[in-house]
Amino acid sequence: MDIIQKAILFGGKAIVSVVNATDLTQVAISKQQTNDAASEVLGRVLAIGAFLSSGIKGTNIRLSVTVEGDGKCGKIIVAGETGGVVRGFVQNAKPDVKMNANGKYDTKECVGTNGSITVIKDFGLKNPYVGKTQLVNGAIDSDFAYYFTTSEGLPSAVASGAIIKDGKVNSCGAIIVQPMPNCEEEYIVILQDIVRNFTDFGAVLAEKSAEQIIDDNFGHFECKLMPPITPRFECKCSEERMKNIVRSLDKKEIEDILKHEEKIEIHCDFCNTYYSFNKNQIKEILNN
Repeated sequence: MDIIQKAILFGGKAIVSVVNATDLTQVAISKQQTNDAASEVLGRVLAIGAFLSSGIKGTNIRLSVTVEGDGKCGKIIVAGETGGVVRGFVQNAKPDVKMNANGKYDTKECVGTNGSITVIKDFGLKNPYVGKTQLVNGAIDSDFAYYFTTSEGLPSAVASGAIIKDGKVNSCGAIIVQPMPNCEEEYIVILQDIVRNFTDFGAVLAEKSAEQIIDDNFGHFECKLMPPITPRFECKCSEERMKNIVRSLDKKEIEDILKHEEKIEIHCDFCNTYYSFNKNQIKEILNN
């Protein structure tokens, strides 16, 4: 079962978060029809996106995470709301990426080494929060660790991983350790060293629960578990939302489309659903 399990360490000086996003990743890649290489990259960014959305307090708050590099996957985009609700897609669902001798996909080949991570948190105020950093090396973990450290001022340690074969997600998730402002440097070094040992976090997650991972690795650090959060995949598209998009189009633009097509078709990238409206339906939408 998917879960975001957080724990306070050293009496409140740091927080460890373990994200199991196996089920929601399965939903996402089933809708996207990605190959295994793209599925792994998308799943790992979804897990980190779920972590980010789990830390947002309030209602009607929106999050977007864009990983844009020069790799074969193109853009990886994750959107979400409060409480670990996420959805996402990868621009190239079937990149030509081969496994290496260890049976792993080269994440850097998928993501690329030149590019950026952009995180937008829209709190419904005049200006949303926008954080942007350059990719470090396209390995996802070090890229997001650098983002958290540079853009949000938290010298974080990140490890993520997935085991996906022939479209079946055996495990997918991430672990993120973040110190609070009053955390001593010695504690930060200890925690970062522990996370660096997760060289294959997907394999660890396949064998242990989130609570077990925390207990085994951080249980001796004045560890106090927080209430768990259940992340999930949820797309916000609907026929009514798509009708509103049609209503927002300029009348001349609609006329130009209908000169060449018998309908207007709108595609949702997140759930891969097509919404089609014929001429009579469009007339009714505009009249309403």
